[in-house]
Amino acid sequence: MYKQSNRFSRRTENKTMGRTVSKTAHNKTVGNRIGKAIAGNKFNVSKKHDIYADDELNTKKSAKTEKPVVRKILSFEDIKAQVLAWMTNDRIPGKLQAWYTADAIPEHSDWRIVKEYRGVQENLTIEAPSREMKPIELVVRVMEQLHKDHLHIFKKALRQIWFRATGDGRFALLVQVNVKGKISAHGYKTFVDFVERSCPEVISCHQIQCLPDRLFDPADARGMKIETKCSLGSDFMPIASTGFCMHVLDWTPRIKDAWLNFPTRIKDAIHPNREDRFFEFCSGSSYVSACLAPCFKQVEALDCRESAMQSSRMNIKNLATSNMRFHRSHLDANFIAKFFSKSENAEGRWTFYVNLTGEDILTSEIEHTLATSRPERILLQTGNLETATKEIKAFRNEGYVLRKCIPLYMEPGRGNFELLFLFVPDRVGLLGQNPAQAHRSRNIQRPKERPQRANMSDIPHFVQKTPSFKQRKD
Repeated sequence: MYKQSNRFSRRTENKTMGRTVSKTAHNKTVGNRIGKAIAGNKFNVSKKHDIYADDELNTKKSAKTEKPVVRKILSFEDIKAQVLAWMTNDRIPGKLQAWYTADAIPEHSDWRIVKEYRGVQENLTIEAPSREMKPIELVVRVMEQLHKDHLHIFKKALRQIWFRATGDGRFALLVQVNVKGKISAHGYKTFVDFVERSCPEVISCHQIQCLPDRLFDPADARGMKIETKCSLGSDFMPIASTGFCMHVLDWTPRIKDAWLNFPTRIKDAIHPNREDRFFEFCSGSSYVSACLAPCFKQVEALDCRESAMQSSRMNIKNLATSNMRFHRSHLDANFIAKFFSKSENAEGRWTFYVNLTGEDILTSEIEHTLATSRPERILLQTGNLETATKEIKAFRNEGYVLRKCIPLYMEPGRGNFELLFLFVPDRVGLLGQNPAQAHRSRNIQRPKERPQRANMSDIPHFVQKTPSFKQRKD
């Protein structure tokens, strides 16, 4: 005879009848319901907040199991091997020149204090500009101040503090904090008073907020609305002792030592004439253009960002020469064609410098427009090997040969590298397109078609009869 089984086991039933079960034991027995006793084999009425939603349980489980992804940082030797393998596999013509780099000085580099979330815990960590670099005294001093009790509310609202280095031991602070209410606003004011009183290395302090609310990065601020408020100092920070400056929101490498001497490396690579002209695309603060302005007759810079325009205009005012202009626009084929259609810009030996940052690429239309402008030199800087292979092939098809390939290790210890390519017109015919022979071949006409025998009757023939001797005599 069939016997119906009870819903609960006998062991569970004996323990639960008429008794109150602990939360842990009962939670294991009946699943998501928490802290309610069972009487008469029925559940008591429980409150809404006593039941966990399924997505909430999954979130808590995933928060414990997920581990942060640690990106492996390549060593300098690994980077060299990677670049050499790329040149061999993709058959890049020529050979590499000497690597351009400089020793990284901690006081000349950008530091960051950022809030990290591990489950429900919030921790402030120090992010170094490169591995094996110990925190400088200023960062440690600020970190200790943030852990004090009177800044507890400010610490909860803080997202990050970016220490932007000028390159000579001074810093500008970018404090990303969500100020909500009088208490957090008072905590930020207290922090600014501490910086002004105890941190002589800090020349300015700015509060920033981003929409959408994510961590601010000068190298990747696209599609983000940024609001700034200057609490101390100026909106512009000097670039070491060069006499030039930049906006605090503008992009620069985190390690400044190699970048500060980079315009001199470009000058040594191209050997410009005083009558040459220079055009820098994606210029940023136009630091390279401003440093090279005395070496050229005319200098142009182009960028689409507001901070880049402000930095460039400030640097133009600081120039001793008046041969530099700034254009706020995207790198667009129509702009290039319109610029070089003017008679004053069409003449002269131009040098184009294109600095591709992040995931920027040159479209085929821009490549063709740059090449048809017939510059004397094209400098292309990129850190993407796949993009580099594409650009080399594209400019070869436009009649430009790769003259130099200069590897750049601008930020030692970060695992990042870039390549600087120098393209020049093919005047000798290395690509099989000698300009003189190509010009001659364009003027050659096709031979005329020979008339067929069947069509001979359709062709009119005019024959003049020659008179005889007697007719001529008469």
